[in-house]
Amino acid sequence: MKRLLLSITSLLIATAGFSQSCTPDGQFAGSPAGLYPDGPLGPTCELTAPKTIVSLTDTFVTGLPFVGSATMYITRMRINAVVGLPAGLQLGTDVIGTADQDGPWGYWDNTGTIPNQTAAFGCAYVYGTSGDWDAAIGGGPNNDGVYPLEFEVDAFIADAQPAILPLIGGAQWVSQIDPNTGGGSFFIFDTLVVASDYADISTSISGDANVEPGTSYTYSVPQDPNVTYNWTVTNGTIQSGQGSNQIEVVWNGSGNVDVDLTDGGCQGTDDLDVTAIATGLDEVAGINASLYPNPSNGIFNLQMDNTEPLRVRILDVSGKLLRSEQLSGSTVYRLNMENAPIGVYILELETATGRTFKQLIKQ
Repeated sequence: MKRLLLSITSLLIATAGFSQSCTPDGQFAGSPAGLYPDGPLGPTCELTAPKTIVSLTDTFVTGLPFVGSATMYITRMRINAVVGLPAGLQLGTDVIGTADQDGPWGYWDNTGTIPNQTAAFGCAYVYGTSGDWDAAIGGGPNNDGVYPLEFEVDAFIADAQPAILPLIGGAQWVSQIDPNTGGGSFFIFDTLVVASDYADISTSISGDANVEPGTSYTYSVPQDPNVTYNWTVTNGTIQSGQGSNQIEVVWNGSGNVDVDLTDGGCQGTDDLDVTAIATGLDEVAGINASLYPNPSNGIFNLQMDNTEPLRVRILDVSGKLLRSEQLSGSTVYRLNMENAPIGVYILELETATGRTFKQLIKQ
């Protein structure tokens, strides 16, 4: 008895140290007695592996002495023991507050009166720290992260039809009844699966991979109200949407967009490389300017329609900035690219009235 009391104390202390709990899944209300959903348990982003419980209200027993068979009416249930949990992981319930030395995980009580009872609706869950879950990866009997679980479940028999309680020792727990008269604990078998990527969120960025510098583009991932989003853009500027599942980006040239997602203990990431395209740059609205000769062997003349201050930036097609300078006081400027390798470059022009882009073709 002392060992059991210690285990109850340990469980209550451990539960107080964790914020995890469980809430029964309403879609299974009114279902037959059992654990829901079907299939194995697995850790959620909150580092719990929950199942919804619908209790028994009665059971039909055969092979009884003198009467042959009877319907036993059950008013409460409890878990006496669980076997097979990985080291460090523990079992919790939504009724842990009712736990005592006989019911270390608490009691689920049916409502109503016999024989018209409503089954108790609750939940149980496996929980632990991220380190506990990580340690369970690749474990189990077959070293594959699959753990067969065995729950010893008990039910309180409050009445029977026909009235045979005197024959079985009165109202009591099934585990305390002689097996020859229908007693003994019963067992529920389930499986816990701890996949190597249990804490990963799978996602994929949607948006244009070929971009025109100076133009706004939208990038998004599927929305989840429980997820937080953090975006990072290389060689571009996030105009809006940081913290949401969709952002607007203006690119300076070729670059990358990355998103990190978090949901409780789960994380996910995806990234997308973008390539700046040179075609159509002359058509970007903003400033009246002309460039000649183009192509050129390295000397270009930039013709403006006024003398207002002008910022000039020259980038390669990957978006790398090669030169940046401020010009003013003239309508014609000379751009010297004689030392640049042969190829295509992007000329970004910006004044107080707008911004435009041109191709520079060095031959």
